[in-house]
Amino acid sequence: MANGQQISRNVGYALIRSGEFETVDEVVFAEKEDLKLLGSRTLEGFAAVVDARRKKLTAAGPLPVA
Repeated sequence: MANGQQISRNVGYALIRSGEFETVDEVVFAEKEDLKLLGSRTLEGFAAVVDARRKKLTAAGPLPVA
């Protein structure tokens, strides 16, 4: 945890969908009192960014390829 506390949670893989966006990512299975959080890796997998003004995900646009 950010405060230095250590906790244990189960982890796994999941297919994650939100509207038109879909990706596979590693997940931490929360317990009832835990907060829900969409991580930056999932947003990258969606190729999406958060539109804070409209409170929704939007396409990030073309991704550069090396």
